Formats: sequence, C-alpha cells, structure tokens
Amino acid sequence: MDLLTLLLLGAVFLFTVSLVGVIFLALNESTLAERHAIRKRLYYISAGGKHGTEKLKKYRDNVLKNAGPFETLALKMPRVSSLDRLLLKTKLPLNATTFIVGILTLATIGTLLGLKLLPHVSAAIGLGLILLILPYLGLKIAERKYYNRFQDQLPEALDLLARALRSGHALSSGLEMISTEMEEPIKSEIGAAVDEINLGLTFQEALDNLCTRVQSTDLRFFSISILIQRETGGNIAEILDNISRLIRERTQFSRQVKALTAEGRYSAGVLISLPIVIFIYIYFVNYSYLSLLWSEELGKIMMAGAVVSQLIGAYLIKRIVTIEI
Repeated sequence: MDLLTLLLLGAVFLFTVSLVGVIFLALNESTLAERHAIRKRLYYISAGGKHGTEKLKKYRDNVLKNAGPFETLALKMPRVSSLDRLLLKTKLPLNATTFIVGILTLATIGTLLGLKLLPHVSAAIGLGLILLILPYLGLKIAERKYYNRFQDQLPEALDLLARALRSGHALSSGLEMISTEMEEPIKSEIGAAVDEINLGLTFQEALDNLCTRVQSTDLRFFSISILIQRETGGNIAEILDNISRLIRERTQFSRQVKALTAEGRYSAGVLISLPIVIFIYIYFVNYSYLSLLWSEELGKIMMAGAVVSQLIGAYLIKRIVTIEI
C-alpha cells in the first residue's frame, strides 16, 4: 500500500470519526427542549452584530455555566460572525471554526481521491477546489431562501405589531409577541432583538444588529421608521400599515417580474452549464483529445477565448433578465 492510499484512508477515517462525534454530541445534548433553546439562543448571540458585544459576552459566559460540554466547546472556539450568520440560516448546529475545518478536510479527501483515480494532477486539484467551494455555495443558496421566507413574513409581522400598538401594548411587548406567535425565521430574528433589548442594549443598537443579521431593505425601512418615531413622535401604527402595504406591493411586482423573466433565466442556465458539462464528459471519455487545449498553443488561445466568452455571455444575460425594483 503506497503513501497516497494511506493518507487518503487516514483522512477519511478522521473525517468520519469527527462527523460521528459531532452528530452524537449534538443529538445527546438536544434531547431536552431547554438545552436546545439555550444552544439556539447562544448561537444567535454569538453571531450577533456590531453593537453590545461586551454585554452579550457577559451573558453568554454566565449561561455557559449551565450549558452542556458541546455548547461550551462550540461557543468558546474562535468565531467569524458573517459565516456564523450563514450557518444559523441553515439551522446547522455548527460554528464557523467547525465548518471551516470540515470543508478543508472534505477538500483534502477529494484531492487525494483525485490523485488516486483521475488521470491528471490538475483535475485532482480542481476536484478539491470544487469540494471546497460547494459547501459555501450551499450556504449562500440557503441564505437566499431564508431571506425570501423572512421577506414573506415581514408584512404579517408589521400588521401584528400595528394591532398590538393600537390595543395599548408597548413597542417592546409588541416585538415580543412577534417572537412568540409567528413562525421561523422571523421568530428567531425578532426574538434575538428582544433578548438584546432585555440585556441592556438600546432600541437603536438592537435594531442595527437585526439589520446586520438580515440584509433586507424593507427591514431597514422599518428600523428607521421606529427610530424616527421614538425621536419625533407620531402614529407608529399607521406608519407600520403603510410599510406593510408597500412591502406587499413590491413583493407582488417582484413575483410578476420573476415569472416574466423565467424563460430567459432558465435559458441562461442551460447555455452556461452546457459547455461545462460537455467539457467534463469529454475529459473522462477522451482525455487525449481534450488535452490539446492546454498542450498546444492554439488550444490555450481557444480555451482562454471560450472562458472569456462564457463570462461575457453570462454577464449580458444577467443584465437582460435582471430588473431593478
């Protein structure tokens, strides 16, 4: 057995053992609803925003005294807030450090497998890069779906908040009603803002953190309206009704545009992916024929021209089917 095979088997073994250990600890400490709620709350606080980090750190350290070893270990490891926010949107009980180690291990396994099975070193490196990038792309797709669900829920949340204010509730208790009565994802996001207010952050700091976690223009309108109303006064319930109506109209128009441009978007996907799929197919079926593209000078020019043409075509199609709202 050669050295490459030993390295591959060792990497697979370590990755499998780590994965099984993480799953076991997560399931073992998620049996109680209280522990599950604590872990979820701590992850949201850890992902956080740009305000109140000292107060939130004191709270986190205090709660970690009663948390299980998995939560303690995960939340004490170094964290990257932007990546943590992506992981929260996919509901994965992982922090940024664990995710980075996992994808690096996966990319290493893919590269070693490529060196073992594929006919060229560059293909093995390409396979490793693909396995390194794909998990992050999956997170970005999940983030887009998360934002879409949040956007669909936002008008209902504003209507609920407006009714609560008309019935005599304070703004903080109205936000708490949203965090208890509505479904995910707006439930957790507003709940995190309520937690931050209860921990001593100002409304402006909590809303700024909320807008940092959720990149939504409509949510920013809501935040600015709340802050202006607290400074100048006015009928906040009527303002919320107007924002809710505006969001619904924009969403309806956006869906109409999406339906009208569906044919162009799907055509773009086919035209962009077809050359790539054919390239990969010929690479495995007839490598010697395709290798002329990087072994001959004319082939290199043709390959560079094909890549540039693909990029230009993708950019032009995106400009055609994208309509600013």
